[in-house]
Amino acid sequence: ILSVAKEAAQSAGSVIRKVMLTPKSEKSIVNKSSSVDLVTETDKKCEELITNLLRSKFPEHKLIGEEDMGTDGKYVLTNDPTWTIDPIDGTTNFVHRLSLCCVLICFLIEKIPVVSVT
Repeated sequence: ILSVAKEAAQSAGSVIRKVMLTPKSEKSIVNKSSSVDLVTETDKKCEELITNLLRSKFPEHKLIGEEDMGTDGKYVLTNDPTWTIDPIDGTTNFVHRLSLCCVLICFLIEKIPVVSVT
C-alpha cells in the first residue's frame, strides 16, 4: 500500500514540477465553489494519473478524488478500503508558481487513516 501511494504521489509530483518550470503552461483555470477555490487542467491530469494507478493495483478499493466529486456533488466515505486524493493541495499557490503545494494521498480502512503520503 505504502509503495503504491509513494509511486502515485511521485508521479503526480513530476507532472506538477514540469508544469511549474514551464512558463505559462497552465491553459485552463476554473473556479469551483468560489473565486479562491480553483481547479486546473494539471489538477485533473494528476488526479487521473493517481486514480488510474490505484485502480490498476487495487480495483476493489473505493476512491474519493477532490476534483472528481460524486454525481450529487458530495463525498461518500464508507467503511470500505478507500483512497482519498488531493492532486494539488495548494492550487492557488500552484497557479501563481509558488512552491507551496503538494500531492496528498491517504488510504483509510473503516474510515481510519492507515497510510498517508505527501
